[in-house]
Amino acid sequence: MISLVIPYRRGESAAILSAKQGMPCKALHHGRSHLMKRSIAAIASLLLVSAATLSACGNESKTAGEAGDGKGSQPVKKDISILTTEGGSQFVAQAPASEKDKYYNELNKLSGYNVKYELMTWGGGADYKQQLALRFATGDLGDLVMTDSIYSNVHAGAVDQNVFLDLGPLLDKYGPNIKKNIPEVAWKSPRVQKNGKIYGIPILSAAPATRIMFMRGDWLKKLNMEPPKTLDEFLKFAEGVKNNDMNGDGKNNEYALALTDNLGWSDVFSGSFGVRPDAWQMRGGKMEPDMIQPQMKEAIAFYKKLYDNGYIAKDFVTRKQGDRLSEIYKGYFGAYGAAANQYGSFTDVSKYVNQPGAETVMITPPKGPRGEAYFEKQSEQIDFVWVVPAKTKNPEEVIKFLDWVWGHPDAEKFFGFGIKDYNYKEENGKVVFDEKNPANAENVASGFFRKTINPRGASRPIIVKYMPEPDNIMKAYDDAAASVYKHASLGMPQMESLDGRPELDIGLQPGSLFYDTFVKLVVGKEDLDTGFDKFVKEWRSRGGDTAIKEATDWYNAYRK
Repeated sequence: MISLVIPYRRGESAAILSAKQGMPCKALHHGRSHLMKRSIAAIASLLLVSAATLSACGNESKTAGEAGDGKGSQPVKKDISILTTEGGSQFVAQAPASEKDKYYNELNKLSGYNVKYELMTWGGGADYKQQLALRFATGDLGDLVMTDSIYSNVHAGAVDQNVFLDLGPLLDKYGPNIKKNIPEVAWKSPRVQKNGKIYGIPILSAAPATRIMFMRGDWLKKLNMEPPKTLDEFLKFAEGVKNNDMNGDGKNNEYALALTDNLGWSDVFSGSFGVRPDAWQMRGGKMEPDMIQPQMKEAIAFYKKLYDNGYIAKDFVTRKQGDRLSEIYKGYFGAYGAAANQYGSFTDVSKYVNQPGAETVMITPPKGPRGEAYFEKQSEQIDFVWVVPAKTKNPEEVIKFLDWVWGHPDAEKFFGFGIKDYNYKEENGKVVFDEKNPANAENVASGFFRKTINPRGASRPIIVKYMPEPDNIMKAYDDAAASVYKHASLGMPQMESLDGRPELDIGLQPGSLFYDTFVKLVVGKEDLDTGFDKFVKEWRSRGGDTAIKEATDWYNAYRK
């Protein structure tokens, strides 16, 4: 039996991963951050030791059903159990089982496998991560597991404990399409390989860069403003939002920016100050994280201004990322970051509550004081990573199935357009696909076969031309690529000095020193200058300086 665990970024195509997914996996709830970090660390420490029998709650399990003779490459059908997340999917939550069975059965028919999906709850990322940690602790894993990286703190030390198989030989023998279709930059990532051995299979984002800034176009019109090109112009927009009933519900519940407990995902302005929370750069001959630089203090000061002036919610730190989408549709936010391929969802007026004139536009981030306007950190195009536990009985079947996913024309059409003569038709050898077809639009069914049950990852360029306003989406992809933040840490592995030290995490990870400092400084619990300097000193003294030396040695050995 083959099992598989797939995380999915709520509200994204994505991951994107989206993604991201947006995706990036990357999403955590702050309200439980300290408890979760401790829980996950404790659970991970029980890896391969605990014999308890636990199960994640709130899951949905469904067997894809029996199918007739398939078109897959396998002469005999194999059972494949796939453990995945529902990813905030509206289709999973609301569609009847019979509708889901259509897609499960079609996948079986085409691939030649009997596939079973168990859908774990996403909950903005935090719920999924906690459930996944339990699965690793109890050994209740499938034959294929999807995680954020081979060194995730959910399963800390798993590679060194031989929990995952070395996939190199299997890929060489059974995965030619996988190897061919995943770019080299992704294969070289430390998220999938260590010491020259491949332990993970990349799951790609929709494009090299997907993150873009979204704004309510009708709000801009109401305020007689153009999309802001600078931070000062954004502040004028924010003041207008504060002083007007933008969503028309008669309440003072609108904010210029959607900021949630998942700060790493909802942060859209640090790049306007020339830094990103999870990036490193060479400075003065040393690799140092951006989060300890003076420019980061400037970025925090800008967020503090938004907070002090009422431009972001006072309770932002407890507003769950998982609730953001519904709050966007209620008209609570004028701007937010998301993946470009979500554009169709955000332009669907029917989803907005009593806002028939809702309009959405995509823009590049506003320029900061030095003219910088970065957004998404340069990446290896990886949203998530597949790993194969060492106890998997038939790992070759896992690779064969994924090779079909990556290389067969039937797989390309199914994960792009769904079921022939139901979701799409073919005329003169060409696909005719209508996003507004009830089979595709109802409960966002297209997101189910394109993302939720798609082992490749987020939506790909092949389907962009069938999305609403495809030219706008392609332009947004170009804008996202143009605003990518290039950094010296591309491909840098997890620092051993930081392994098992979540409080020293690089970036806005809940429970880390930086996350806690960011929140305290924004809400005014500590003075900006003294509080930031205190954080930098503490981070360095508790192990940060050791990490800087380790990162510098890596850069000099592999990048210089």
